[in-house]
Amino acid sequence: MDRSSKDMDITSIQKELAVEAEVVHADVDGADVVHHKSKKEKRLVLKQDLSIVVLLAGCYWFAYLDRGALGNARIMGFQTDLGLRGKQFYNCLMMFYVGYLVFELPAALSLRLFHPNWAYGTAVIIFGILAASMTAVRSYAPIMVIRVLLGFAEAFVQTGFVFLSLWYRREEVTTRAAFYFLATPVAGATSGLIAYGVQRNLDGDLGKAAWEWFFLIEGILTIVWGILVICLLPKLPETVAKRGSILFRDPQEHALILQRTAAARNTPDAKPRLFQVWWALKDAKTWLLAMAIAAASLDVAAFGAFLPTFIHQFGFSALDTQLYTIIPYAFATVSVPVVCILADRIDKRAVPFLICMAVSVIGFVIVLATTNKTALVGGCCFIAAGCYPAIVVCATWLVNSHAGYTKRCTAWAVAQVFTQSYSIIATQIYDNPPRYFKGHAVLLGLNLLGALSAAISYFFMKRENKRRDQIAQDLISRGEQNPDNSKTFEELCDYHPQFRYKI
Repeated sequence: MDRSSKDMDITSIQKELAVEAEVVHADVDGADVVHHKSKKEKRLVLKQDLSIVVLLAGCYWFAYLDRGALGNARIMGFQTDLGLRGKQFYNCLMMFYVGYLVFELPAALSLRLFHPNWAYGTAVIIFGILAASMTAVRSYAPIMVIRVLLGFAEAFVQTGFVFLSLWYRREEVTTRAAFYFLATPVAGATSGLIAYGVQRNLDGDLGKAAWEWFFLIEGILTIVWGILVICLLPKLPETVAKRGSILFRDPQEHALILQRTAAARNTPDAKPRLFQVWWALKDAKTWLLAMAIAAASLDVAAFGAFLPTFIHQFGFSALDTQLYTIIPYAFATVSVPVVCILADRIDKRAVPFLICMAVSVIGFVIVLATTNKTALVGGCCFIAAGCYPAIVVCATWLVNSHAGYTKRCTAWAVAQVFTQSYSIIATQIYDNPPRYFKGHAVLLGLNLLGALSAAISYFFMKRENKRRDQIAQDLISRGEQNPDNSKTFEELCDYHPQFRYKI
């Protein structure tokens, strides 16, 4: 079948499915209304979940496993064996975020320039190789170089939130992002388990220290996953709809894929557009939500790098520390899906985010106020239970608040600039053991600032939605239509008269 006849086929199937599926994407004024899925669409979404979400979650799991490995390796003697002095260990942590910061926007835009399976899979293989190469380092300079390159490679994985926004409707994406991002606390917990097993059973085997085995095992597993991603991850929705794929072969699925990506305020075959970069940079909500995401991400960055150190300073042995790091991550593993599924069910973003930030703030107050071991671990559990779901809710809030692919990517890149800058701060402020008052106090203050930024965003978006509703109603009452309705979201972005913000 040639390309033109296949396109005609898809168009006719779309019309048939629109009646059968009882779908309504938007009412006349552009506001989202209830969407009822047909059996065909439910099967399609399940296939997307089992392929896209699972594969991206694996990428994220390995990324955070490799990123946070220095924290566990430090407990195994990495810092002592390599003779890292003063701020050198903290600088090694910091350089990862420098690489991340520089490469985030090119990584996000690359999804439209290269096939996503190759972009993600190659990046995963590269940071797997880099993680394994840590086994061979013996001095400060090579570690710094590897950490920068690791940041470059892992920047691709962070764009998963943008990729999900292309495949899922706006009211679905937070739940999927939750299971994608759930890999983060799971990585923290399993990293502790792997570290415990390695330190107990492999330390000294074949003349290698426990931390060398730790890096080698994590690196090899990461490389294997990258190969799977190249083979199985679907490409962009419009590419799959036109050409098919190993997982999506049915022409009716192809038509549904196009319907769904359009309903998510996406324009197929969108190309990078320079004017959208400027629109994103001058948009206040870009900066407000960037500060909100960065505040929650700062907590996660501090946890990934320093949780083993915190717990060790509470008075636990090196071996017990690796096990006790699992407890806060277990709380996060439960809170992420619960909060994010609830956020999608009630179709709200601001309130779930603010509640999560309040939980984290309570955790920091506990950690600052007590010296009791049990209470300190409990405080860490509060922080983890709040900050991890907060990132997902706010990240999907941000990507859903920007139409136009380049504008969305730019807004996401700005958020990552804030996030990685905050994370660099985290690597430098936890330098006064055993209580780490300075580090905890700075994080507490930035959490409060992030909550304030989210609250301002909520009121701005609520007011803007009301303004657009009023304009639409005025036009309807006069029997007129907005002339901009015929334009695409790529042309007008989220300033399109039919766009409404999820709040």
